[in-house]
Amino acid sequence: MLSYGANSLVFNLNLVLTELNVKWGEFIRSLVNTLGDFSLFVGDTLVGMRRFWRRRDLFLKQCEFIGVNSLGVTLVASIFMGSVLGYQLYVSFHLFNAEALLGGSVGVSLFRELAPVMGAIMVTGRAGAAMAAEIASMRVSEQIDALEVMGIDPIEYLVVPRVLAGLVMMPLLAFCFAVVGSLAAAAISCGMMGLDWTIFWHQYERVTDRIDLIHCVTKGAAFGLILTWIGCYCGYEAHGGARAVGGATRNTVVASCLSILLGDYVLTSLLPFGFSRLRI
Repeated sequence: MLSYGANSLVFNLNLVLTELNVKWGEFIRSLVNTLGDFSLFVGDTLVGMRRFWRRRDLFLKQCEFIGVNSLGVTLVASIFMGSVLGYQLYVSFHLFNAEALLGGSVGVSLFRELAPVMGAIMVTGRAGAAMAAEIASMRVSEQIDALEVMGIDPIEYLVVPRVLAGLVMMPLLAFCFAVVGSLAAAAISCGMMGLDWTIFWHQYERVTDRIDLIHCVTKGAAFGLILTWIGCYCGYEAHGGARAVGGATRNTVVASCLSILLGDYVLTSLLPFGFSRLRI
């Protein structure tokens, strides 16, 4: 009986391990196929940009949709983020009698990290998911096939204007996020917590420089490309009816947010760090 039980346990364990190996193999193969298809999609988009000027009217419409229409939600998020940042940093620095460092810390953290990352996540939730659902609906209803029948390149018509609009508008949204967030942080730390306005803005101006602006603009442009490319790809590759529209939207939000965080780490390690004048 003991030998039979041991053999059964070993058999079940081998079966479980085999199933895990099969699932991991399928996952890796699916991931590699998806990355390959996405790379080809990006290449087709770059080729389509050569005829960008023919679709300039669509580009301007997408600039309005991605940039102007996303400005409201981005600024509201920046007010909340700046307010929380000003409050938390004041409480933390007050423990060490270092409230004078608050202005520079707010400027650096907003321009380098919070503004481009949080702004891109807000735009992903609003514009990225919307463009994925729109393109997926066109794919499911065979409107993209109709474009191909009429001799219109769907990549040039649907994807290129959106990608270029994200590249142009996302840095502007990130900059606006940083500026409004800085004002909100100053209002909380100085207006409510009692920090002197002159000390805040003097330290803000002393520490925040062009390196921080480079981080903000570069990351904003990169994240704009990421969220629009992923949104268009998920919508373009949607198949299977109405359920595919929801799947494309879900995949866009998840993949874009993770890619933005990964891209933030990569860009932070590659961009110049600055702070040379603060070395002791």
